[in-house]
Amino acid sequence: MRIPATILAASLALMGLSQAAAQPSPGAALLPQGAGRDTTLRVCTGCHAPEVIVNRTQKNAAWPDVVQAMVEKGAEATPTELAEISAYLKKALPETPA
Repeated sequence: MRIPATILAASLALMGLSQAAAQPSPGAALLPQGAGRDTTLRVCTGCHAPEVIVNRTQKNAAWPDVVQAMVEKGAEATPTELAEISAYLKKALPETPA
């Protein structure tokens, strides 16, 4: 049986994507371990790399405000997950007073 080249190529591409999705981002190591880290990585890295979280420019903004701003830009998470992310970020990457 012969598999058409386009089907074979599409199958290989999907396999590669699923393997890449299962691999944590190399920047994930920048985020300290703790409760909420996995949720933060899953929700937040859908749009940007962990480096963006760690090196954020609005360092004096409260994390709950930053998380809410991301929701307004399209981040999808339950209210419980958003609270978990805010608590994790507040503890792992404290705000810098102005």
